[in-house]
Parts: sequence; structure tokens; C-alpha cells
Amino acid sequence: MFDTTKLDLSEILKRVDSGKLQLPDFQRSYVWGDDDVRSLLASIARGFPVGALLTLETGGTVRFQPRRLEGVPDTATTPEELLLDGQQRMTSLYQAAFSKLPVKTKSKQNKILHRYYYIDMRKALQNLTDIEVAIVGVPADRIIRTNFGKDIELDMSTPAAEFEKCMFPLNLVFDSRDWFYGLNDHWQTRDPHIRQLERSFVEKVLKPIEHYKMPVIRLDKTNSREAICLVFEKVNVGGKKLDAFELVTAVYAADEYDLRHDWMGVPAKAVPGRLARMIGTTNPRDVLKHVASTDFLQACTLLHTRELRLQAEQVGKKGNELPQITCKREALLGLPLDAYKRHADTIEKGFIEAASFLNELKIIWHGDIPYPPQVTALAAAFALLGKEGKPAAARSKLARWFWSVSLGEQYGSSTEFKMARDVPELVNWIRGGTANPQSLNEAFFQAEKFRRLKSRKSAPYKAMHALLMFRGCKDFITGRPTDVMTFFNDDIDIHHIFPRAWCTKKGIDKGLYDSVVNKTPLSKRSNIMIGGVGPADYLRKVEKESGLTAVEIDNILRSHLIEPEHLRTNDFDAFFAARTRALAELVSEAMEKPVVMGHEQAEPEGELADEDEALAEEETE
Repeated sequence: MFDTTKLDLSEILKRVDSGKLQLPDFQRSYVWGDDDVRSLLASIARGFPVGALLTLETGGTVRFQPRRLEGVPDTATTPEELLLDGQQRMTSLYQAAFSKLPVKTKSKQNKILHRYYYIDMRKALQNLTDIEVAIVGVPADRIIRTNFGKDIELDMSTPAAEFEKCMFPLNLVFDSRDWFYGLNDHWQTRDPHIRQLERSFVEKVLKPIEHYKMPVIRLDKTNSREAICLVFEKVNVGGKKLDAFELVTAVYAADEYDLRHDWMGVPAKAVPGRLARMIGTTNPRDVLKHVASTDFLQACTLLHTRELRLQAEQVGKKGNELPQITCKREALLGLPLDAYKRHADTIEKGFIEAASFLNELKIIWHGDIPYPPQVTALAAAFALLGKEGKPAAARSKLARWFWSVSLGEQYGSSTEFKMARDVPELVNWIRGGTANPQSLNEAFFQAEKFRRLKSRKSAPYKAMHALLMFRGCKDFITGRPTDVMTFFNDDIDIHHIFPRAWCTKKGIDKGLYDSVVNKTPLSKRSNIMIGGVGPADYLRKVEKESGLTAVEIDNILRSHLIEPEHLRTNDFDAFFAARTRALAELVSEAMEKPVVMGHEQAEPEGELADEDEALAEEETE
């Protein structure tokens, strides 16, 4: 599986230079700061440990697209090993101590710099315990200027200048003989002690660098793709975590397939990728705007692992012999390229159909999706169902599942497990199976939940308002129901029915007036019209502004499950009780099971106050 050894730094840098040691293409380019480079060089000079390298032997079944470390000349060498961990250390050491080109680094202000590094020989020998102060970085022209470039502080632009100041160029550390010949020739008639300086410097500074050994952990080529990727992530604690899409992209690149282009397209050539095609251009599908590349891979993996399970069943395997249907990270990392190619087009269509279905349920904006993984599950289900997902009966079953998962808070945890369970169960159910998906049996809604639902961050909160729009609630002023056009054109959002300011003045419990019972979908214009006055007052303003009769406005209120009389008399208590009962009936109808009365048993989802919503309402109340 792996072995450990120690190699001379010089040998490792030679392997980097020759191309025998390269990077897997998923490694991000990253530039260390000037201070980091000098600190690393000082640690090497003092013989301090700078961490082990992790490499992977090439030639196995797992193939990554290789690329040279930054600054290494491009040759047609096939790598013998790939550097999984240690990229920044080896890039910095190669550029600073081996390459004849300047080091690419950056300032504290993140400005890209190009530097050559020197060691002040005399200063280094004076203070070996703090050798970092003797390491100097100079610009690519080897001249440090001050006073806006008018004055020269340090000029290392010629060998004679280096000799004169006894500034040893670090990129000659493994090939220093000729430089020291030049140093002695420069000083031989002026300073007979220069040889002693050279000997001390070589012995105390250069030799520790020349003979520095770095520990190397080598993974052999028999390791699996999943094991290699997981090991890499364990050791890559200092950098940004790579997601499964980037790792799979690197694997597919070895077969000359560009997964990133497939997903994102090629903007320079005006070629759209799958994400752009899914979202569309004429009438963009907003619910798909935040679909991630890993979500797409999850859907493909669900189909692939289901395919493997069905194949195993066909050859007579049973029970624990059957492979699991899954979309966990390990399965994503193991998704074969041929499986991705086989399922990707179908999954793309599945996401588009899922968006259409969500719009039918009045989920129009991506921020109103109760649980984003529901979109992935729906896409996989629609991909499997094809035309079978079109009929009203199939749509009705999918809607019941969607509302039950959302209102019952089923996707608050263990999402990957539940998606893998739900998708095949949904497909079987819609195709005529008698057993309900387990999510329907497990989901329940308790009446006491109405009081704790206060924030749009909550899945049931989002589902409740989508249900009201799905049921056909109309805007107070325009009288229009919600669809894709009115949702965005009228700036539909969730607002208080009894305004916050009015409730505060009347001493009504904040826990009641901020709950979902006292909120409903309204246009921005209606919310401004409502302001901070009591319902009896703002209804008169609405009647005047809209030109609607009192009877017509009452019918609009009833479309929101509001009893008009309670608003016209400013009777908050009667309103709250009646609307709670009405919302319970709405939930019961959507889930096709009664709302549970009594104390909650479900673990409540976090209900932090929605500050954005509160601020927006305070501006108008």
C-alpha cells in the first residue's frame, strides 16, 4: 500500500526538474508569499523538519492527468511519481534553489512578485540561529530600488556585484563551485581571508542544505482511486479542500475527457456547458441556478449504482451480496467515465424536468427550495421515469413526497442515505408498486410546530408558503395568483399579515406575530401599502388603491386562508386560532395524513431570526 523513506533534497529536485516527479492535475496552482519562501529556505538551512512529502506511484489502474510543477521546463517525460502533498514546498524550493528563473511569489498585499534569493554570507555566519535575516529577495532585474525607483539600495545585477557584497545566489546551492572560483578571483589581491569565509560558509550553511533529507511517503500503484483521494484530503489540511468534482475531473482527464468543460462549457468559444443548458436563457430556470457540479455527479452516481444493483439481482445475488444504491462521496469518486457519459444526458433532462415540476408547485426562486438535495433526488427520479413522470397521477405522487419531506423535515440530516433510499422507492411506487416510500411513512407534522416556524431558513416555513401559492392565494392589490412571471415582476416575498409595528404596540407576543401563521406571500407593493397600521386600516387603503370591492378583497383574503372578519376587526387572537386550523388542514391535505396534535417529538430545525426579512419589514411598517 505504502512505504516511507528519506531522500536527499537534491535528488528530489532533480526528479522534479527531469519530470519524473510531477503533480496530478487536480492540484491547484498556489503562490507562497515572500516571507513563507524565506522562512522555508531558513528552515532547510538550519536542518529543521519541514514536513513529509506524499507521492503516488504511476502505472496503476488509477490514472491522473499529470502536469509539471510551476517553473519546470516542459518536456515529454512520463512521470514515475505524482506529488500529492508538498506542492508548495517543492515548487518554492525548486524555483529558489534549483531553477535559474526567478521565483514567483507574492507580497503581503497579494501582489505577484518575481524574486531571486541570496544569502548574505557574513550575516549568516554571524547569526546561524536566525539565518532568515541573512536571506534577501531581490526583483527579477536583481536591483532593489527605493524612493519610487530613483535610488538603488542593492544591486546584484552582475556576478562582480554579488562577489563584492559576498551575496551567495541560492539557486546555485547545488552547483556552487564556479561561483566560489569567481569569488576568490575577485578578492584574492584584496582580502586574504576570503577563503576562510568561503570554507565556513560552505561548512555551516551550504552543506546542511546540500545534504538535507526529506521524508517521503510513497503510495504504490495498487491503491484504489477512493483511497488515494481520501488520503490526499487527509494530508491536505493546509489548503482548500478539493471537492469530488475536481478529483473526478482529474481522473477523467487521464482519458482526455474534460469534465470541467462538459459542465461549465467553453466561454471563449461560446459553447455552453450542461449547467448553462439546464438553467436556460430565454426564461431562466432560477431553481437550478445553485445546482452544484457535485449535485450533478450525485444524480449520475445514483443511476450508476442502481444499475449495478439491478445487474447483481439479475445474476441471482441477494441480501448483503447486492451492492448498495448510493451517492456518497466515495461512490462519486469511483464513478467510471463510461457511466458518466451514459447517464449525463438523461440526468440533464431530469434536472430540467425537476425545475418544471418545482415551478408547478410554485417553487420558483432557488432560495425557496426547502432542501436543495430534493432537486437532485427529483432529477434522478425523472431521469429514471422518463415519460412515466409526465402524467398527473405520477406528478401527484411526487408532490406528496415533496411536501412530506419538506414539512416533515426529512432531509435535515443523513441526506445522501435518504436520497439513495427515496429515488428507487419513488420510481417503484410511481410505476405501480403498492408500498409507499419510507419518507411518507416517517414524515409527520405537529400542530405546535406552527409557533416555532419563524424563519425563511426553515424547510417547513418555505414549504408552507409554496403551498399557499400552489393553492392559489392572490396578491392583496393586484389580485393576481403567483406564477413565474408575477413572482419576479411583482417581487413576491413573505410578509406579516398583522404588521410587526402594530403588534408590538398592542403588546402581542413576538413568538406569535413572527410565526408562519402571521405571514403570507405578498408583492412588494402590497407590503408597502400595508405599512405598520392595523389590518382594518390598511384594508381600507387596499380597497381604495386596488379599485376592488370589499367582497372581492374578502375573497382574496380567503385565498390566503384568512378569515376577513378577523382582519376587519383587528382581532389577532381569533385570526391566529382560525388560521392555525386552516393551515393544519392545508398541511394535512398535502401530506395526506392528519396533523399530529400534542407535543413535538421531532428535533427542531434551527430557527434563527431572519434579519434580512425583519429589516425589510421595518422599513415599510
